[in-house]
Amino acid sequence: MNNKKMKTSLQKSLIRISIIIVIFISISVGTLCFDIYRRDMINRYQNYAGDAINFLSRCIDVDDLEECMRTGVKSDKYNELQTLANDVKETHDLFFIYIIEPLRADPPDNMMDVLAAYTLYEKTYEADELTDLGNYTGDAYPRDVALEYLKRMDTDTTVTYFRNDTDFGKIYTAIRPLINSKGEPVAVICGDILIDDIYKAAYTYALATFIVALIAGLLLVLALNRWYNKRIVKPIRNLENATGKIEDKCRKRAPVSELVMDEIDIHTHDEIESLSGSIFSMVEDIRNYASDLINKDKKISDMQDKNSQLEALANRDSLTGIRNKTAYDNEIKSLEWNLKLEKTEFGIGVVDLNYLKIINDTYGHEKGNEAIKNICHIVCVIFAHSPVFRVGGDEFVIILKGQDLENIDSLIDKFNQELSDLANNKGLSPWEAVSAAIGYATYDSDKDAGAINVFKRADNNMYENKKRMHAERT
Repeated sequence: MNNKKMKTSLQKSLIRISIIIVIFISISVGTLCFDIYRRDMINRYQNYAGDAINFLSRCIDVDDLEECMRTGVKSDKYNELQTLANDVKETHDLFFIYIIEPLRADPPDNMMDVLAAYTLYEKTYEADELTDLGNYTGDAYPRDVALEYLKRMDTDTTVTYFRNDTDFGKIYTAIRPLINSKGEPVAVICGDILIDDIYKAAYTYALATFIVALIAGLLLVLALNRWYNKRIVKPIRNLENATGKIEDKCRKRAPVSELVMDEIDIHTHDEIESLSGSIFSMVEDIRNYASDLINKDKKISDMQDKNSQLEALANRDSLTGIRNKTAYDNEIKSLEWNLKLEKTEFGIGVVDLNYLKIINDTYGHEKGNEAIKNICHIVCVIFAHSPVFRVGGDEFVIILKGQDLENIDSLIDKFNQELSDLANNKGLSPWEAVSAAIGYATYDSDKDAGAINVFKRADNNMYENKKRMHAERT
């Protein structure tokens, strides 16, 4: 019963002393964070929009654009600019990107559209609302807004900004003039950012900051209140000393079994005593949990080692010891990824063993396996700097890299000569004097959409070689 009264008294005292300070600090911090966040995000988006229209401005032939405005006919450069502007809007978070010619201050038709960027979505689903070269804007631009555009029909190419409240919401417009070769302003290029979402994000950020500050303020006020010194500060110091010993043991990487917390003599009959007991229990739980984690970590490590071994086996051909079809498929995926990174220096060689079926049928599969291993050995020795894969019963693939790729023709000759020498050695058995056809292809961006296309060309070249070998024998 006494315990309950002490807890109630502490809670009432906390509310009486801290509520005004905490609310004041929380509101102040939330308001300040809102303003800082809003200013920072608007500044970032302004610079972002300015960079985008500066980039487009550097890509514009203003004289050609002026001719398009005069004649109303779109040139090739205009169409290229339209595509570029569409791409910029598609990939950048800008509400509008457009070029416009201010004609006068008062509506209607006080502006003429020159070019506007559109996303794929807008072109697909909002085609009826899209503007085009030579369109007049009707009453879309009030006098005060039109004056902002007219101000920038000058020769200063610095990007400036102005705010514009539209039907779409609050907008900041980045604007700069387009100057022809005579030094005359022809039109203005603009990039709009919608700041309603920025304000919403700022309000959310401010609210979250207010809540965090409110919680932090309540905790801080407790530490600053002298009235609680005997009831809080001193017991906490005792608690700190006890936990500090545990911390020292942890820093010294003491064994888990030594992470035992001394019992603390705290009898305040309130939250502090309860906290002390909870921390003591928590340290015990953490010690037990850490011990359990260590055991599990060892089991996981053992499992990972076994998985690594299994993965290595899964990618190895059991007969030859070289990489198998699974490893080859992974290598092709890697090559496709490298092509996206413009790493295009590679080739593919295909080797197909001849007469394997005859050897199997005549001398048995054991001798057929010997033939497979013998041709594999020859391929691996000659193409020593490139990975070799067995992708079928009698078919091997070489991913040509480095000096093997550079010296491919001489290596092909060496391979064929090696097989020719074996064929001329009458003392060898058929599974020793192996015969094979080889073909290769190197990546060509004009011919190949990907690594698979290189393989197909190499495979075709191998079969052409096989046909030639068959023709020579007959």
